Amino acid sequence: MSSSDTSARRTRRGGRIFDLAERTPQGDPFEDAEECRAYDRSVRTSMIIPMQHMMKLIGPDCGPEKEVLEIGCASGLLSLRLAALHPDSTFTGLDSNDAFLEVARENTIFANLVSYGGDFACDWARYTRLPFPDDSFDVVFSFCAINRWDKPERILPELARVCRPEGTVLLYDLARDADEGMVSFVLQYAGGDANAFMRSLRASYSTDEMRELLDKVGLGHWSIAKEGINLVVSSRARETGYTVGEPGIYERIFD
Repeated sequence: MSSSDTSARRTRRGGRIFDLAERTPQGDPFEDAEECRAYDRSVRTSMIIPMQHMMKLIGPDCGPEKEVLEIGCASGLLSLRLAALHPDSTFTGLDSNDAFLEVARENTIFANLVSYGGDFACDWARYTRLPFPDDSFDVVFSFCAINRWDKPERILPELARVCRPEGTVLLYDLARDADEGMVSFVLQYAGGDANAFMRSLRASYSTDEMRELLDKVGLGHWSIAKEGINLVVSSRARETGYTVGEPGIYERIFD
């Protein structure tokens, strides 16, 4: 392809390299336990930096006797790591995919066998109707799951409802309006996961779309920050910066 052809393609897309102008919902792409196990194996390496970032963001809120809820826990990997680092906190993971919960329970059994497990349990739930009374949790968080939600305008108020007034809701996902250089950088290392990454990115929200959504459901006071290719939404303003290599995932694992 000539340089003029490339220029024409970019012009048709408004000067952008990737076709990300419109959000393309994807639903839940995981249909069976084997697919969920493959995802679990993949994210242990491919998502290590965003997981470390999330752990830095949420760690200060997971003090002694805190009740922590993860929405869309998938294979349970992040909550299990947090539970190991914060053994005095109680972690609950919810997912609407039974296959993911099967893998999460397998991971929980293994974590306990190697004395890595903290206080973590997982269960099925409908996110639009969480099975908890108001003000049940000190921390409510979601990690890279919003792009699979089909009714975010009903889910977000539920997260606020079950979080205590002095608590924190923290949501972490891809930002569809991320710098295209960062997207290209990630794709260089995505390997066989490149198509899945792009599907998730296309299903994610831009900063403006997330602000519009929060305003629509009466949560316009929540903060939004874009860090690299990620979108960080918090019910409380916080510093979201991060440097690769900061202590996080590996702290206290081998104590």
